[in-house]
Amino acid sequence: MVTKDIAGLNGKKVVVTGASGYIGSALVKSLMKHSCEVVRISRKALAPIEGTQDIVADISERKSWGKIISGADLIYHLAGNTSAKTAEDSPTNNFRTTVSPINYLYEAMLEKANHPRIVFTSTATVYGITANLKVNEKIQPRPLTIYDEHKLIAEKLLKLYNQFALESVTLRLANVYGQSVRDSASKDRGILNRIAKLALQGQDLVLYGDGNYIRDYVYIDDVVDALLVTGSFPGITGEVFNIGTGIGTTLTEAFNVVSSKAWEIAKVHTEIVSQPWPVDSSPIEFRNFIADTSHFKTLTGWRASTQFESGIMLMIGNLYNQNKK
Repeated sequence: MVTKDIAGLNGKKVVVTGASGYIGSALVKSLMKHSCEVVRISRKALAPIEGTQDIVADISERKSWGKIISGADLIYHLAGNTSAKTAEDSPTNNFRTTVSPINYLYEAMLEKANHPRIVFTSTATVYGITANLKVNEKIQPRPLTIYDEHKLIAEKLLKLYNQFALESVTLRLANVYGQSVRDSASKDRGILNRIAKLALQGQDLVLYGDGNYIRDYVYIDDVVDALLVTGSFPGITGEVFNIGTGIGTTLTEAFNVVSSKAWEIAKVHTEIVSQPWPVDSSPIEFRNFIADTSHFKTLTGWRASTQFESGIMLMIGNLYNQNKK
């Protein structure tokens, strides 16, 4: 984590699309600690938060982007479909919510006097299955799903528009976990968060396959910190960065840590049950991935500071305390 104060955000008008989502709500909460004007974008009216401005707008509609862009110094573009399954079921709708908004954003910006920085959240799964276990940004992405293909197209559009008037930075997020203001709305996201809740209920944790696939689990507070740094740090526009811990954890190890912390904190015993992978499992599930974040660290000083066991302890402890209320 970056230790210096992120003063570059002070006095700026900061817009967050997807402000009601898992990462968006955590980002808004953190932005409120800075001296900036926070604008939340959502398709539906949100519960008011003192100190924020809310705009009801649909990012998949061209007319919305004039309102979103207006007066903004910085836009965190987090909105859009987050489910790979939903993308496979409706590729056209996924294109509308992932790719089309990038074009609308650029067109709207050309009509406005202000040119805000855009921070776009992509995903590390755009790399597909790689020969390298530890993956840096120089490795060519080979998407295996509609969801990842559309994320990569959005990345490429942003990079193209950076040659003109746009100023953007893309973050490819590894597996994000940890408690936020809101849970992920997608059933195929936030797996560790889901099994943590099951563990506290004493339910079995279903582990598919042999559990040897490797993931890079990054705590949500570290992800939010990376977003804050990206929003204000000079000299990084046009870049694409991996955001993770640089440490691999097998699925078996992750499930065991969740189970052990549930016992340690709540004295709840839960079993880990192995089952074959469902026949309709996406090929992206059979990947091994560790994020090489050295490029981002070299340029900004950011690093993930939350160790995996500590993050799981924090998440389960918070859930346990909530359940006791």
